[in-house]
Amino acid sequence: MNVYLTRIEEVNGITMVTAENDLGNVHGVWHYDKAPVKGGKYMVEFNFNNNEPIDGSTVEVLKNGCENISTDGKVNVFTAETEDIDEIYYLRLSADGLSMLDIKDPPAINIGDFLRFTVECVKTGIYPYYEI
Repeated sequence: MNVYLTRIEEVNGITMVTAENDLGNVHGVWHYDKAPVKGGKYMVEFNFNNNEPIDGSTVEVLKNGCENISTDGKVNVFTAETEDIDEIYYLRLSADGLSMLDIKDPPAINIGDFLRFTVECVKTGIYPYYEI
């Protein structure tokens, strides 16, 4: 997914960034060997909950919806369409953004359903492929 960086900060030795695009904004941990550049544009993918399963009771299943990301600086809220299910959930955030989500004790989810879930910002990984 293409994003541009609007904020960069160091918190307890961790680089945290705020990234924006047409879907909204997200705040998370920067995972790249190159330092982030404010205003820089990157192709990224997300990692949720430090790759640990999220609690299924916190996942909201929507039959209709639209992709969205938002943050209050402490927690990120993601809404994405379920594209495939194979022990993990493949979520389509945008035409160029597919992410994987592991859910412990998931509710009934079908391909095509939209999932809304929250992840703490410090447990949201932002992994750039490259700078655009």
